[in-house]
Amino acid sequence: MNTFSWQGASGRWYEFEIARAQRAWEPVGGLYMFVKPHDHSFDWGGPISLFVAKTDDFSQALARHDMWAAAENLGAKEIHLLVIKDPQTRARVEKDLLDAQQPILNKNMLRRVA
Repeated sequence: MNTFSWQGASGRWYEFEIARAQRAWEPVGGLYMFVKPHDHSFDWGGPISLFVAKTDDFSQALARHDMWAAAENLGAKEIHLLVIKDPQTRARVEKDLLDAQQPILNKNMLRRVA
């Protein structure tokens, strides 16, 4: 299994599974990221987290996600998954990662609401 570790604002590291293609998603809760993979044409080119969210059920959230097309337009080719069954822990880890990674598509969502 391919994995990648993302660091939260707290300094903690979280190891995500990397999915490179659509598949039958598990009906479990956790966090997911839409990610632009490393670009080997530059010294520093990623991976870059474009969108982070939590869900109670990967199979429901990822079946037809409305942010995937926007993420693909920005170069996303991977979905990173972290199973976290406890809802409070999911919320805490999501905030930790959002604070550290500041994904551009999450920022756009906040602007639309305001």
